[in-house]
Amino acid sequence: MVDIESRVISSKEAVKEIWSMGDYRNRGQFFPPVSARLTELVGLQANELVLDVACGYGNTSITARFKGAKVTGMDITPKLLALAKEEEKTAYIDGIDWREGDAENLPFEDETFDVVLSTFGHIFAPNQELAGKEIVRVLKKGGRLGITSWPPELAVGKLSEVVSKYNPFASSEAFSPYNWGVTDKVKRLLPGIREIYFERDTIKIPVLSPNHYWQDTITKSGFMIKVMTELKKQNNENKIRSFRDDYTKVLKRYILHNELRLGYLITIARR
Repeated sequence: MVDIESRVISSKEAVKEIWSMGDYRNRGQFFPPVSARLTELVGLQANELVLDVACGYGNTSITARFKGAKVTGMDITPKLLALAKEEEKTAYIDGIDWREGDAENLPFEDETFDVVLSTFGHIFAPNQELAGKEIVRVLKKGGRLGITSWPPELAVGKLSEVVSKYNPFASSEAFSPYNWGVTDKVKRLLPGIREIYFERDTIKIPVLSPNHYWQDTITKSGFMIKVMTELKKQNNENKIRSFRDDYTKVLKRYILHNELRLGYLITIARR
């Protein structure tokens, strides 16, 4: 038991480290339409109590606040919460309750919120079953849930398969964030939900070439920075070149008219 607990703690500390690296304001600049679509589909109303789980730099929390909701934005990474507060000021709004917290142990009473949201955040909780139970637990009876995730068969999932081939760090299929992108698995991860609806949409990112996106990713994504740093320590230029070639080869399949198409899954549910 101690060994299991130490591995879980270690993985959470690793998550904090990774999300403290990189430039997530830059990486997230194409995500606001996702937040808008999610709040629209969940039917968000003014004055509703909203929890944004793993809120990151605050794009969905701020979107919900603009709609008049009473919003709590929670994330495990202090650096991202600090960035979220800056984004709130830039948006000329206030009133969002920013909290540091763990998706696997939400610091709220049962049935607290009218709406629970998460845009590609909850998917990184190591214990997915526990995170799913917690999300449902804090939702009021009749409350709505809106989350987004990456299907394994689309662009982000396929790029992740390439990264896994070269990733020098141990990983577990059981903790794969792409489990949240498979509808049958999502249903199992959300016990107590009585209505559930799925929809797909696409993020379109302007790119000049596959290599431009590769360079942007390895310098601004915390996880890719960590992977590349470790690979460079191995002093194996052939492996890094092969990694880049495999990554950009997959990218080419999803680029059309200088736009990278990142398909994602939207889950809307009612407790």
